[in-house]
This record gives sequence, structure tokens and C-alpha cells, in this order.
Amino acid sequence: MLIATEYEQVTRIRMSRFPEAKPPYCVSAYLVDGLLIDSGPAHTAEELTHFLEDKGVKTLVNTHHHIDHIGANALIKERYRAQLLAHPLAVDKINQPATLIPWQEHVWGYPIPTQAEEIGDSVTTPHFRFEVMHTPGHTCDHICLFERSKGWLFSGDLFITTRPTVVRIEENQWQAIASLNRVKDLMPRVLFPAAGTKIITDPLPALEQTIQYLEDLGHKVTELSDKGLSPTEIRQWIFGDETPLVRSTQHLVSSENLVKSYLKTGKPRNVIKTGA
Repeated sequence: MLIATEYEQVTRIRMSRFPEAKPPYCVSAYLVDGLLIDSGPAHTAEELTHFLEDKGVKTLVNTHHHIDHIGANALIKERYRAQLLAHPLAVDKINQPATLIPWQEHVWGYPIPTQAEEIGDSVTTPHFRFEVMHTPGHTCDHICLFERSKGWLFSGDLFITTRPTVVRIEENQWQAIASLNRVKDLMPRVLFPAAGTKIITDPLPALEQTIQYLEDLGHKVTELSDKGLSPTEIRQWIFGDETPLVRSTQHLVSSENLVKSYLKTGKPRNVIKTGA
């Protein structure tokens, strides 16, 4: 499935293997002025590449190395000679064969390893300039693109929902909070997320709510950990039982991962509770 919609000069391309899919079974890429931001899963690679046939794609940027964002890299690079760019920490991962669990193979498919180049401080197209921001948290190699004159923020998976209850095992929520605060300070006018079902045209309240929620949750997790509770006990106290998705993904995403993401390095000194 591929659904393309227009917002201002941006084309949103929503992709899934399944008709009428909702998160976490769909993902969006964005096309603007010859720049493609992410390339979706391998299962829709041929469909996306065909859609781009007359779109003049010159540059492809991956916001991070996850397989649902890099699946059409090889086809697009080969067919349209597009330059492929990513954060330096993502380059080797994008060019490595993926090791997938059955759920990932079924939903997203295996991407073809592709050689990317290290992205610089900005990406320039004929009419726009996109500032590159390193925004770790979801992954260590995550980036966002900000077009200052338009107020456009392409946020990848930095923002997924205002109240996340499950995350991937490698995430770090203290880093995510710092990254969310950084992009919030840009005062974006429009947020273009890779996850979710809509473009956010009033992003500041959503970003503020997310930051507040994650900070409050982090304080609660830390408090319970200091009292001697294990991550499993904390997860049960805050969220209750895990969702069926946890078993399907073999714990790749879970509420317990969210708890653990606060306990990896402890609370940074520069993270201050909003409103405290």
C-alpha cells in the first residue's frame, strides 16, 4: 500500500504491506524539492520506486538505520542515481545485512545493504536549505531535518506519540527528552513525523506534552528503582501487563524496555523537570 498526500510543497508518502494499516504497521517518507526523506520498508520498495519515476529525486536522506526507513535505498540509488546520506553512526549499519525477527520480516522485509555517505550540517535543494540536527534517543544515529524559512521539521521517529508506552530495546529516554527539547526550541510550524497517521500543524503543544510525560515518567521510574523495585516490577506498577505486540516482536518493543531506557545511565544532571 502506498498513499501520497500533499501539504504545502511537501508530499507525504505513507507505506505499508497491509491495506488500511495503522501504526506500528505503516511508516511515512517525505518528498520535497527533489529530496526524499527516508525510503520506507523493503516490502514497498518497488512500489515507491515506481511512484518516484517522474519526481526528480536527487537526494535521499535516512533519518536513522531502522529497516522501515531504509528499505528502498538500493533501488532508488540504482535507478535514479540519487545521493544517499545518513548520520556517520548510521552509515555502516545501513550497509550491513539485517538480522530480523519473524515479525520484522513479515511486516517490513529485508532491506538490501547500501553504501551511504556521511551527511553534513545541511542539505540544500534548488529552493530550500535543510539543517541537519543530531537527535539521539530513539537511536544513537537519529537525525532530524529543519527547513527554517518554512518552519518545517522532519522528525523521523523522534516523535511518535505524546504518551508512548512501548519502545525498542536500544532507546534512551533521557537522550530523547534532550532531543525533543532541542527541536521544540526551534519553534517549528509544521511537524512531519515518520510514524503516526497525520502531519502535525500545531506541533509545540504536542512536543511540550511529550516532554512533560517523558520527564514525569522518568522521575517515577527512578523513584521506584531507588526503592529497590526491579524493571519488571516497575513496569507492572506503572503499565500493568504487556500488550500482545510484545510477544509478536519477541520483546523488541515493550513497556519494560521503556522502563529500562531510563535506567541505563541514570538521569542526566541537565534534565530538569518542567514546571518544577
